[in-house]
Amino acid sequence: MASKKVLIVEDNLPVLVSYLQILETLNLDITPFVAATYEGAQKIFLQEKIDLIILDLVLPDALATSVLADIRRIQPDVSVLLVTGYPEQLDEEAVEQHRVRHVFKKPLEVDSFARVIRSSLNALN
Repeated sequence: MASKKVLIVEDNLPVLVSYLQILETLNLDITPFVAATYEGAQKIFLQEKIDLIILDLVLPDALATSVLADIRRIQPDVSVLLVTGYPEQLDEEAVEQHRVRHVFKKPLEVDSFARVIRSSLNALN
């Protein structure tokens, strides 16, 4: 079984580190990729077949709901988990239209977050 490629798009370093730690606890064969901006993320998923994107809603260069169409155009089947500390900025219609697998609000409930990541990656087998 090939390593699962997970792209984390998060501009807050402590949050990014916590996501990487959560991925480690899953004991799955995961290759993490990281980006602090949507532009950086786009460069990665134009070059790599990503299995799961953990996407912060508010990025320095974009609002995640405004780039979901790009994500779906480039990699239509990738699973997307959206994370936000600003639920009032969430476009529920875009989330539904672009098949976001789950929306998490910060602060995260770690067990639930890990469970959804695991089930998202296991669904790819």
